[in-house]
Amino acid sequence: MTKVIIGEEIAERIRRSEGPIELVDSHGQTIGVVRRPPSEAEIERARNRASKDGKRLSWAQVVAKIRDGVVE
Repeated sequence: MTKVIIGEEIAERIRRSEGPIELVDSHGQTIGVVRRPPSEAEIERARNRASKDGKRLSWAQVVAKIRDGVVE
């Protein structure tokens, strides 16, 4: 994996983000799209939801929901 060091201002914007982050160069060309790691609260909420009704999703279904930005 390649590491890229970013300034604190950009790092803080990423930490505060609520969704995908599009990285672009100085010409506006998309370099990539990333998401920040989930917070502890988000992980706990996901665990609670997963155990609530027993409904399970395949890995492909999870990836599709993330890619499509589906919020339930």
